[in-house]
Amino acid sequence: MTETKKTTQDPTDVANEMIERSTAAAKTFTAAASAATIAGLRTAFDLQNGFFAASRSVVDAAVAANAKFADQAVGAVKAHQAETTKLVEVSNKMVSDSLQTKI
Repeated sequence: MTETKKTTQDPTDVANEMIERSTAAAKTFTAAASAATIAGLRTAFDLQNGFFAASRSVVDAAVAANAKFADQAVGAVKAHQAETTKLVEVSNKMVSDSLQTKI
């Protein structure tokens, strides 16, 4: 059988305390998800960059003119990687900041 506890706490204070706890948990989860996402992106980008480095040596051996093209292509991809990482970081910060709610 469930007992009802009487409290002298203001319901708004109780609600705000629950919201604060929930917000703290959501922030912890969001920070962990953000860190995992960024780590995953960096790992994938490192693998991709390793492929580019290996491919570059083949291109260098084949034709010197292709090396310039490879440099431009790799540079463009790396720039997009950096922007993708920034976008994810900003998105995760927006999600985290949106958890700032009080009654």
